[in-house]
Amino acid sequence: MSYLRCDAHACGNNCRELCLLDQVQVDGRYAGERKDTRCESFTLRGADYSNVIQRNSAPRPETEISCGAATCVYNRDFRCSAPSVDISGLGASDRAQTECSTFDRK
Repeated sequence: MSYLRCDAHACGNNCRELCLLDQVQVDGRYAGERKDTRCESFTLRGADYSNVIQRNSAPRPETEISCGAATCVYNRDFRCSAPSVDISGLGASDRAQTECSTFDRK
């Protein structure tokens, strides 16, 4: 598990920059740079969406991260091996506007 910090405040899974999901999916199969990755688990929080953060679970900093960015040095059998991961998405309104800031090309 990795320590996950996320600044995609508009995501329905974000609670105080932590994720409420037990597992997060990062994608970017042929990523050459951070901007080529994204958080596939991003879900826009909205008035018509049953807000995930209303669940009775508490966010934890440790999160399992599935990684589709095969070109990242931290990708070990499609799991993230980085001790800490930052997902950027300040102002994001969809997953394409997020990225894994920890991505480091092999």
